[in-house]
Amino acid sequence: MDIYNRLGVRPIINARGTHTRLGGTLIRPEVLDAMREAANAYVVLDELQDKASEVIARATGAQAGIVVGGAEAGLLIGTAAILAGTDPAKIAQLPVTDGMANEAIMHRAHRNGYDHGVRAAGARIVDIGYGGSTLPYQLRAAINQRTALVVYLMSPWASHGALSLEKTCEIAHEANVPVLVDAAAMLPPANSLQRFIAEGADLVTFSGGKGLMGPQSSGILAGRADLIRAARLNGNPNHSVGQAAKAAKEDIVGLIVALEHYMQRDHNADTASWRTQAEWMLQRLNDFLQLHVAARYLHDGREHPVPRVELVFGPESGINAHELVVALEEHDPRVFLFEPTGPSAKPNSIAINTQTMQPGEEQIVVEALREVISARLPQKARAVAV
Repeated sequence: MDIYNRLGVRPIINARGTHTRLGGTLIRPEVLDAMREAANAYVVLDELQDKASEVIARATGAQAGIVVGGAEAGLLIGTAAILAGTDPAKIAQLPVTDGMANEAIMHRAHRNGYDHGVRAAGARIVDIGYGGSTLPYQLRAAINQRTALVVYLMSPWASHGALSLEKTCEIAHEANVPVLVDAAAMLPPANSLQRFIAEGADLVTFSGGKGLMGPQSSGILAGRADLIRAARLNGNPNHSVGQAAKAAKEDIVGLIVALEHYMQRDHNADTASWRTQAEWMLQRLNDFLQLHVAARYLHDGREHPVPRVELVFGPESGINAHELVVALEEHDPRVFLFEPTGPSAKPNSIAINTQTMQPGEEQIVVEALREVISARLPQKARAVAV
């Protein structure tokens, strides 16, 4: 960590997950090696993207693909591709959409900060459904001559209550409206690479800097060959609304190598390693937290198969979960956990995500929790904990 010490930046223990604000993921060594090698020569980016498209197509089952500058870049360039197609005049006109179909339909339950990428291309988002549910007639009623696309968020925390992707695609395709899927954080599970295309998505975007363990500033946009062709014209190296979301040659090569490695990984071994860490922490924390605190093991095997440990602090514990999270971030070493959100989240709780933890860091996390919690327990409870 000499570079961070020299810059005066303190590294952290990341037990929160593949969050961009914490650096996403750690790039695999073979990916870094490939990026260094790629930096030593010039190439024609279009020719490199041709080869990337072949790898992405094999991995996702899509007709074609492109490496972009992150998953949200995929939303931006994918939306631009649908709005303007391959028409040079329309490509030059974006993000102004006068004279174009420009409405992007989204389930209200799917709205999130990343839909800025959709709006930046020039689309106007039309919400459908209620806060926690959507009915088929609501999607059908929203489709009109101004509809350009449907945007669908795949997330274990946001998709509940919305129409299924299959149903959404079925209704949209009845009106020849394409569906763009944001699956930024849906790796793992590995079958997500092919699942959303198989369920009918016309375009799907993944982050390259999360589960793939590739460059943080990279992403995949995969889908129909005609839309990928349009995406390439609406992105770098062409003068277009998507040029700012470019992927450098090093990013493209790094993403290709990361994707190839991901397809060959033993994902069961990854999950087993995470489970071992989670179970070790759960046992130690249960032995320590005997009063007014519930520790449990969480593992959603389909949507987000990363074992987590959740701590729920009862009112008699005297502990405020948010204050605890802040204290851990200021601890030495710094430990970043997260406060669960969403309809299934327990109030006044914290969670430990093992996906971004390195071997041995489970011991550091437990020790930090013991120190910070002990300092906040009432005197009687503190004696029991010690």
